Amino acid sequence: MCSFRSNSSNAFIPVLDELTDTERLSRLEVFYPRVKLDTKLVLKFLINRDFTQTNRWTKATVIYQLGILKIQEFKLDLISHMFNPDKLIREVSGWALYQISSEAYQTHSVRLGEVSKRDLDASILTGQQSKLMKFEKVLFFKSIKLFEGTPGISLSYLADFSDEERVKANASLSLDEKLNNYFYIVYSGSLEYYCKGRIAGEYSSGQFVGEMLAPGGFANANVLVAKEDSLLLRFGKDLFYELLAGSVKLTDRVWNRFKFIKFPDFLDLEP
Repeated sequence: MCSFRSNSSNAFIPVLDELTDTERLSRLEVFYPRVKLDTKLVLKFLINRDFTQTNRWTKATVIYQLGILKIQEFKLDLISHMFNPDKLIREVSGWALYQISSEAYQTHSVRLGEVSKRDLDASILTGQQSKLMKFEKVLFFKSIKLFEGTPGISLSYLADFSDEERVKANASLSLDEKLNNYFYIVYSGSLEYYCKGRIAGEYSSGQFVGEMLAPGGFANANVLVAKEDSLLLRFGKDLFYELLAGSVKLTDRVWNRFKFIKFPDFLDLEP
C-alpha cells in the first residue's frame, strides 16, 4: 500500500511542480512512456484514423504527399482508400497510387466497376485528363483572394458540389437569375461581360461571378462571352448559401466582394 501511494505521489509531483515543459515531460515519461513514432508511421496513422479524429482535408493532403514522394510502403493503404465512399479521398488515393505504380492502379481500379473507373481515369491518367480532381479544386480555391484564410475543410465541401463549365472561344453563357441558378469562378481563360448588349467588364482566372439581375423588358441582359477557351467552376446558389451559413469569415469575404463592385453607369438607363 505504501509503495502504491509513493508511486502515485511521484507521478503527480511533476504535474504540480514549477518545471519547464521539457522537464515535466521527461519526469512523467517514467510513469507514462510514449510510443516512439517515425515519420512514416505518423503518416500511416493519419491516413487510417477515423474521420472523427482526422478530417477529410487533412487526410487528403497526407495522401497527396504520399503520391508526390512516391513512397512504396503505402501502396496497400492507397488501394484500400480507392474504395473509400468519400470521393475526395477516393480520387486523391487513386492519383497517389498512379504516381507510385501505374500498373497497380490499372490492376485495382478495374475492381471499382466500369463507370467509377472511367470517372476516376478522367481525372488521373496522364494525357487523358478531362476533368479536375476535387483536390485540385480545393487547391485552386485556396489560391484566390476571395477564399484567403478559409479552412481547407470548408473549401472541400465547396469542391463537392462545384461542377465544370467549359466555354469555347466566342461562345456565350447567360447569367440572368431567371435563366441561371449558379455562381461561377473562372478557373482558366478570360471572358467579357456584356450587360444589355454593352461590354461592362472582363473576368479572368480566380474571379467570382455572382448574382446578375436582369432589367425589366430584357432577355439575356447579362451575358459572358469567352475570348478564348475557358473553364469555369459553377455551384448552385442554394448550396453556396448553406456553406456561407456555416462560416462567418467566408460570409464576410463574399459580402465585401459584392460591396465594392463598381457597376457600369448605363445599367440605370431606360430601355
